[in-house]
Amino acid sequence: MDVRATLAWMRENGEILRGFMAEEAIGDGDPPPASDPGIRAHLRFLAAALEPTADDRWAGTLAGFADALPGHFAEGQELYDRHLQQGEGAMALETHLQWGSRPGIDPSVDIAQERRIRIFGWMRLFLFALEEHIGPAADGLADRVVAWFDARQRELGRMVVALDLQAQGAARQAPGGPLGPDEVDALGQAVLVQAYVRQLATGLCEVLDEADTPAE
Repeated sequence: MDVRATLAWMRENGEILRGFMAEEAIGDGDPPPASDPGIRAHLRFLAAALEPTADDRWAGTLAGFADALPGHFAEGQELYDRHLQQGEGAMALETHLQWGSRPGIDPSVDIAQERRIRIFGWMRLFLFALEEHIGPAADGLADRVVAWFDARQRELGRMVVALDLQAQGAARQAPGGPLGPDEVDALGQAVLVQAYVRQLATGLCEVLDEADTPAE
């Protein structure tokens, strides 16, 4: 599994992501990137990228995963809701440990923490769905990828900063003048989700490479 090929496919097929965003949208307008619909759309985009870029061992096994993923997300909604409830306590603890504060004191910190909890929740459902799709050969896949992910939080943080600087630079060069607050927020959301999905793609490809055998 070559993550470079997967990420290259994603860079070259942005219209597919836009289609997923439209399908996930609720009501009028586009869903914010770090909303539940936006996160699901980005993960569906990763799923769509895996099949055409997989190596010979995994190509057949991964076939159809992107089409099946929305159904898995729907089935996992209750599990995701429980994740959000449990995440409230984790968010309060992390806010205290990192900033010596508590939820409700700094809304910007609360929003950032909540977005990360939502992304991670859908990411776990994505991995559970992939385990089920692949079958017994993928037992423990989700836990291995999450462990890989957790061990590289600093790398993830550096990626968020780098992508944000890149996006802000491109925005300043674009016509139309300075971005307004809502546009800056949307840009930051997109950067955060993109960084998580890139990191997930890298970890997933590495874990699949280390697997003994793919599903029959």
